[in-house]
Amino acid sequence: MKPNLLILFTVVKADKSSSKKIIVTMCGIFCQICFSNTASTKDSRVLDRIKNRGPDCQKSLEISLGDGISAFFCGAVLWMQGLKLTPQPVDNEQGLLLYNGDIFDETWDFTVSDTQTIMDKLCNRTKDPSEDFIIKELKTLKGPFAIIFYDKISQKIYFTRDKIGRTSLLFHKNESSIIISNVLGREYECVEVPATHIHILDLKTHTIKLCAWDHDLYSTVELSIEEWLNDLQKKQSLPDDEFIFQLKDESFPEEDELVNYIINVSQQSKCKVTAMKKLLQHAVIRDTVLKVTELLEQSIKLRLNRQPNKCKKCLRNNLIEEESCNHCTVGVLFSGGLDCTILAVLADKYLPKEQSIDLINVAFKKDDNGTYDVPDRLTGRQSLEELQKLCPERKWVFREVNIPKDETAEHQAITIGDLVYPRQTILDESLGTALWFAARGQDHKDTSTSRVLLVGSGADELFGGYIRHRNAYKRQGWQGLSKELQLDWNRISFRNLARDNRVICDHGRQPRMPYLDENFTSYVLQLKPWLRCFPSEDLNMGIGDKLTLRLVAYNLGLIEAAVLPKRALQFGSRIANKKEKGSDLSKTFVKNIRISNYIFYELTAMEATPSPAQLNL
Repeated sequence: MKPNLLILFTVVKADKSSSKKIIVTMCGIFCQICFSNTASTKDSRVLDRIKNRGPDCQKSLEISLGDGISAFFCGAVLWMQGLKLTPQPVDNEQGLLLYNGDIFDETWDFTVSDTQTIMDKLCNRTKDPSEDFIIKELKTLKGPFAIIFYDKISQKIYFTRDKIGRTSLLFHKNESSIIISNVLGREYECVEVPATHIHILDLKTHTIKLCAWDHDLYSTVELSIEEWLNDLQKKQSLPDDEFIFQLKDESFPEEDELVNYIINVSQQSKCKVTAMKKLLQHAVIRDTVLKVTELLEQSIKLRLNRQPNKCKKCLRNNLIEEESCNHCTVGVLFSGGLDCTILAVLADKYLPKEQSIDLINVAFKKDDNGTYDVPDRLTGRQSLEELQKLCPERKWVFREVNIPKDETAEHQAITIGDLVYPRQTILDESLGTALWFAARGQDHKDTSTSRVLLVGSGADELFGGYIRHRNAYKRQGWQGLSKELQLDWNRISFRNLARDNRVICDHGRQPRMPYLDENFTSYVLQLKPWLRCFPSEDLNMGIGDKLTLRLVAYNLGLIEAAVLPKRALQFGSRIANKKEKGSDLSKTFVKNIRISNYIFYELTAMEATPSPAQLNL
């Protein structure tokens, strides 16, 4: 086999942009900065992926920044909010903005594009322009977003993801250029821009200043681009158990009235449903459940009201005169489990009754003798029946997305590998594959017309849905559980959110994650650990894990879904092979290995998958 060589000379950025009432949606943004009079290299494959994210409008702009530096900006818009679409990039005498996101801030004027509102905020400098002013304005933004802002006055580029990390932003550098982009591909050695800081790239000094989100004002660290990249590349390859954060030490009383109450109920009631009924009789538990429900409902309402209420087909055919259409505009990535079923039943409250809601359920066949009746398919059908009973006026469309083995391999090699990258493990590929096919929404009949997808991201981290939470409690009690929950939250932006965003948005749909709403997370994070989960031996899987969320489901009438045990997507959909280790490098990425700076070639077939260390990655 002849090796394929690709040489890259580009500085590019990709992001999503959109302008609506006040929210821009998960679109595509791309910025390429070229030094030493180097011409921009417009990679058609990368730009096509940017357009996939924003199918409603594309615009580009190329400008000279002086001193032999030029920049190419490209924005592709997925119109989700506002009275009309706002093309990107937005440009004026002070700056240039690329924006991909949703500003969920009810104090903003929702008749104005949030893209334009952000631009106005960043350029509203009555006094001398300063970094402090721009940083302060960026820190007021609330919602999932990625931003690239070029300040023409200082010749600096500000780029960032929101502090939770719900969007994707990648950074690539070679000898002649820099790229900042939502998506790139395996040919580009790149890093995920961390969501911990707002970054300021000085084009004159080739340095990056880091401004931490969590500091009230303006504390910074300044590094050379090379130092910053080297540090990120090391962190990017760390396994979960090697992430180091400063965790808050908390002491918990040995005898707590509420803890004792839960223990007594768990020992006296072996039936899960009976235990939940008794737990809700306690005033503190009941009030907590009602508050969690209220905040989650507000989060879902906000995310469903901030959209045109028009399906893909009606927008494509320019049928935009009416306020809404009667087709499916919203889908749920639906395994039938606890998290997504709660989202579905609450979504029913805030969508027009004449619109159907797609419940998208994905299953993989591993061989010709296999079946698509995988665990998530069976659970999905079961939860569908419960939704039909609770919400009989709604038309629920259960989309059975069935993927044969050959189709899985084909799309992993051609598309999914590039979207998952720079994540490269078997687990990343498995989860990315499941989400890509689910977000495509194509069953044996047709394809979902939805433009918004509700996703249950964050529920496990917030409410202790993993085995490791139970193990932490077993080893170190409430203090151990508290630290494990803190660790999960601190590293959530490093793990899967950016990867999932790249994969889902490739279909021109916007993922919205109600569990990661700022108001919702702020409340949940301050709860005592036993009010988030209670992983004791008496409250086993299906009740103790995510206890409060299960009580929310029970209180909403989802009796069966409330007690369903947690099941990982890769196993529930049967995309994963249990004989493989999820942390190993996937074979998809063996085919694109760096052999020198920004040069790649295709290896011939290997007998075994080498480790990252063997590949010197």
